[in-house]
Amino acid sequence: MRLVFMGTPMYAVPVLRALVQLPRVDAVLVITRPAAARGRGRQPALPPVAEAARQLGLPVWTPSRLGPQAAARLARWRPDVALTAAYGVILPPAVLAQFPAGAYNLHASLLPRWRGPNPIAWAIRSGDAETGVSLMRMDAGVDTGPVAAQVRVPVAPDDTTGTLTARLAEAAARLWTEQWPALSSGVLQAVPQAGPACHAPKDPPGAGRLHFEAPADVLARMIRSMLPDPGPHTMAGPVRIKVLQARVAEWAVAGVPGTIVRRAPGAEEWVVACGRQTALQIQLIQPAGRRPMSPGAFDRGQSAPPTMLS
Repeated sequence: MRLVFMGTPMYAVPVLRALVQLPRVDAVLVITRPAAARGRGRQPALPPVAEAARQLGLPVWTPSRLGPQAAARLARWRPDVALTAAYGVILPPAVLAQFPAGAYNLHASLLPRWRGPNPIAWAIRSGDAETGVSLMRMDAGVDTGPVAAQVRVPVAPDDTTGTLTARLAEAAARLWTEQWPALSSGVLQAVPQAGPACHAPKDPPGAGRLHFEAPADVLARMIRSMLPDPGPHTMAGPVRIKVLQARVAEWAVAGVPGTIVRRAPGAEEWVVACGRQTALQIQLIQPAGRRPMSPGAFDRGQSAPPTMLS
C-alpha cells in the first residue's frame, strides 16, 4: 500500500518510525508543517517529523495549506491510505477523498472525551485518572469520526504534558502496528463514537499566568499541564518566574492568595496561600534568563526576598 503520513511534533515521531517497518507498505510520503520560528533564538526550524523523515530517507512535503492544488498533487501520487498524528491541520473533503482505504488519525485521548487540538493538557488539568489513544477514521468533523481501536494509558500523579505525551506517543505507535494487518487487509472495522463529548481547545495567549485565587489542587494540575509549554509563570516583584515543580500542601492556610508563607528560616521551597484556604508548595522555579533553582536559592540572591506572587 502507498501510505501518506501527516504529523508535526515529537508525538508523531515514534509512529513514523514504526510504520516504515510494517509489511505491505510500498511507499511513504511524509507531509508536515512548514519551518517555523522555534527556541530562544526564534530561528526558523523544521518540525521534528521532518527531521525524522529525512533521517529515514523519506520524501517530505511541507505545504502551507491543503487546498485544491494539494489535493491534485496527492492524486498524482496515487495513495491508498493516510495516517495523521498531531498534524495540526483539518483535512478538507477534497483531500480526504484521495485515500480509497481511508484516512485515519491517532488522536491522543479516549474519544469522544477531549476532541480538539490540546487533549493531553486538558486530561491532566481536569484530573483524569487515565487517558489514551484512539485510532479514528476521519470524517469532515473535528475528531468526530468512527473509532477502530483504543488503548488506555494511566495518568501518573506527577505527569506533565511532556512526560505523558512521550508515553502516549509510544502507545500510539504500538496501536498502529497492532491494527495495521486488519487495515491493510481491508477488514478493519470502526464504530461511531458513543458517550458525551468534551473539547480540548488550544490555550489562548497568556494562559500560563498563574492565578492564586484558585484552589491549590487546581493550580498544581494547571502547572503540570503547561510543562514544558507554554510554561506556567508568575511574578515575584519585577521578576518573571517560571514554575517547574509544585505540589499541594497538606495543611490549610488562611491568607491573601499569592502570599508566600515561610515555615522556617532557610526553607528551600515557597509555601503560597491559594484559594479556599489551601496552599501550594513550589519546589523548583526558573527566573527569567537564569537556570532552574529552588525558591530558597532565589531568595538568597535577593536583597529583599519576595513576600507575594502575582
